[in-house]
Amino acid sequence: MKKLVPLMLGIALGVMLVSCTAKQVDVEAEKAEISKIIDAYVKTINDDDLELVNQIWSHGDEVSFIGPSGRYSTYNEIRDNFVHGVFGVNFTKRDLQKEELTITVYGDAAWAEFNWKFDAIRNDGSSHNTKGRESQFFHKENGQWKLVHIHYSGRNR
Repeated sequence: MKKLVPLMLGIALGVMLVSCTAKQVDVEAEKAEISKIIDAYVKTINDDDLELVNQIWSHGDEVSFIGPSGRYSTYNEIRDNFVHGVFGVNFTKRDLQKEELTITVYGDAAWAEFNWKFDAIRNDGSSHNTKGRESQFFHKENGQWKLVHIHYSGRNR
């Protein structure tokens, strides 16, 4: 038993040294990557770019989207019924803009908050102008940030 004590102390010290020398995360670089994904998300809405939706969203079972037009709970629903079905089908011109972006990185998870402004032209030629708030949630998949959840709502008047 006395011989095990030094061995156990050595193992404990080794674990502590490894954890102390673990790679430090560059939070600002992680935020910059997430900001690029948010810019790409804006482009998916403005351009009805379904290939870009494919690149930035997780395809896992945990994805979801909640907004005034409804709740979407699979990648295909988000792509087909929200991005294309709401924005691509109903508007001939779309201009989504984000304002006051903040990003928080928490290990392999992160979230962003921002205000948005959406100016568009409906299929009948009438203008559509709204403002709101949005939260987006991300996690890392194979070392890359992916969108897993969005919740948005209109701003209080």
